[in-house]
Amino acid sequence: MKKVILCALLLLGFVNIHAQEVRDTLDASRVQAVREKMRNTTQTGLMHIESRQLNSGVALFGTPDVIKKLQMMPGVAAGNELMSGLYVHGGDGNDNLFLLDGVPLYNITHFGGFFSSFNTDVIDNLDFYKSGFPARYGGRMSSVVDVETREGDMEKYHGSFSLGLIDGRIQLEGPIVKGKTSFNLGLRRSWMDVVTIPAIWYANARNGEDETVGGGYAMWDINARLTHRFAPGNTLNLCFYTGSDDLRASLEQTDRQQDSEGNMHEGSSKMKVGVKWGSLTASASHQFEISKKLKFKNILYYSQSASDTAYEFGIWDLADAGETLTSMTDNDVSAVREVGLNSNWDWYANPYNHVRYGLSAQYHWYNSGRSFASSSVQAGETVRESSDDESGAYRSFEPALYIEDEIFLRYNFTLNTGLRVALFATLGKVWPSIEPRVAFKWLINNSISAKMSYTRMSQFAHLVSAMYMDLPSNSWMPSTASARPMLSDQVAGGIYTTPFKNFKFNLEGWFKTMDHILVYNGSNTFVPPITEWEKNFTEGNGQSWGMEVEATYDNGPLTLSAYYTLSWTRRNFDAIYGGWYLDRNDNRHKINLVASWRFARHWEAFANWNYHSGNRITFPSHSIEVNGARRYLYDSPYNTQLPDYHRLDAGMDYFTTFRNGHSLKLNLSIYNAYNHLNASLAFLRTEDDGSFSGMAYGLVPIIPTITATYKF
Repeated sequence: MKKVILCALLLLGFVNIHAQEVRDTLDASRVQAVREKMRNTTQTGLMHIESRQLNSGVALFGTPDVIKKLQMMPGVAAGNELMSGLYVHGGDGNDNLFLLDGVPLYNITHFGGFFSSFNTDVIDNLDFYKSGFPARYGGRMSSVVDVETREGDMEKYHGSFSLGLIDGRIQLEGPIVKGKTSFNLGLRRSWMDVVTIPAIWYANARNGEDETVGGGYAMWDINARLTHRFAPGNTLNLCFYTGSDDLRASLEQTDRQQDSEGNMHEGSSKMKVGVKWGSLTASASHQFEISKKLKFKNILYYSQSASDTAYEFGIWDLADAGETLTSMTDNDVSAVREVGLNSNWDWYANPYNHVRYGLSAQYHWYNSGRSFASSSVQAGETVRESSDDESGAYRSFEPALYIEDEIFLRYNFTLNTGLRVALFATLGKVWPSIEPRVAFKWLINNSISAKMSYTRMSQFAHLVSAMYMDLPSNSWMPSTASARPMLSDQVAGGIYTTPFKNFKFNLEGWFKTMDHILVYNGSNTFVPPITEWEKNFTEGNGQSWGMEVEATYDNGPLTLSAYYTLSWTRRNFDAIYGGWYLDRNDNRHKINLVASWRFARHWEAFANWNYHSGNRITFPSHSIEVNGARRYLYDSPYNTQLPDYHRLDAGMDYFTTFRNGHSLKLNLSIYNAYNHLNASLAFLRTEDDGSFSGMAYGLVPIIPTITATYKF
């Protein structure tokens, strides 16, 4: 009997020890199933990414990031280093549709673009479309990032806690009513405002009473999902997201001077800057399976993005003439709000036809305002005073209908045809849009498929920005009578193969045209115009074409991926230049090498090497002297290429499981491991003889980060 009990205990211990290995096998099987799904789907340009992939690898500042992960994909340019730019197939970065549980997000960044608003702790998966867009998507013309959060566990409570370099994260999930109702909650907050308190105190102590600095930065966001299952095939989801950034800075200075008669004069100045921005979404979705052939999903939602930038400056001078006061205030607000209803239906008409159809309706509010005031007072009398207020308020309505049919022509031929019809009504103007979509797949054999697609996409919202930066002062504005909707047409095709076990190789190409795109042509300023903003923008066209290569080997413990992009991107704006010119993000070559290796039970190593041809800037081609002054002339926009970009990121995970089932993961990430300073800024250097040259400077050095994640 004792021997039987001992054998049973040993068997239980063996099962417990190898539980992690079993789980990994299931994960590997799921990845393999996803890989097969990607090869067999009809759409081109589609990448499906699971939560496990998002939470592995390099975590800059200790925070896994969705956008940073997508920036490594072929066909995508990242723009400025460290920023969350996403320039897909020659797009402008503001033409990507971001969906969180089916709700559009207008602002997807924190910390000025250093990382995105998506908390990977609560994400289940995402679909990233670069071409071949199904008819159910609309409203943007370059890409779709469809992020789905995870339903909470219906049977038991568990969660995680993560501690990174600049933020901390908590995730909790579990049943409210077992088997019926669950919740999933994620919270994230930075503590840079706490970390900077000692630095500010030290600076003020060192400067003394003559100079006082203040300020700080804080970021936070919350994701919540409540799921209730009425019955199999009948589910209600309530989803909520809110995120906010708060940046504050102040400087007070006092200056004392003695005149020729020995009198002491004192002057002081004060500057305060406050910037707040953020987003909020709330939705209720109901999924119901009427029969095995018919089901629907209805979503009612609200989405909001807003920012408030305030600046205050003042100078006081106590002189013989009396008190002189100069003050200036500037306040900029911007908001876009949207209420929407989407009804999506799936009808499996027969074994050869899967029909999707539905409708959507959105009502938009666009509101922006700016107030500026300055005054100068001397000896108690106002000698100069000025003010300037402007505002822009727009309302628009956007209904749309779509239908698409996945037709299985034969066992190895599939055709997806679709049509989306949308209207955009604003300011007495109605813009119609008819968007055909078609995709074709030929399954040549069990390991090779060929695909082609054509899609047309319209975009009715414009991001009004005076600079190529993701600033809170940027404003969303609708299409108007003088600002037409943007339009893109894209043809894509490729070969997708799994030539042998654990290996896939894809080759894809695209050609894309972009019409009625807008670019700022006003004066140099951080703040874009609001009133009659269209007059400060000029309309033009764009083109992009290229080729993508993807090769991946994955046997479970070892994953090796290589992505290569060869692309051209150019623009044509008659008001700027008489002909086609290369775009600033025209990166001819892009290479990403990604590796991960689980070399021991508790250890996993990873590395990414990133390379792309340098971004482009506008640089003088020659100079002339006019009336004793040097003037610089330019032959074309973006006529100079910065040095090529390359960077190695590396790191390692250590993970262990305790007897109580809890686990710990330690992540060491090294950004820019060999400390290569890539060009971030460029300046013009002139000589006495009138010659000139350019100087490029790098700003981002090696950045190591340690993150601890405890799961319970």
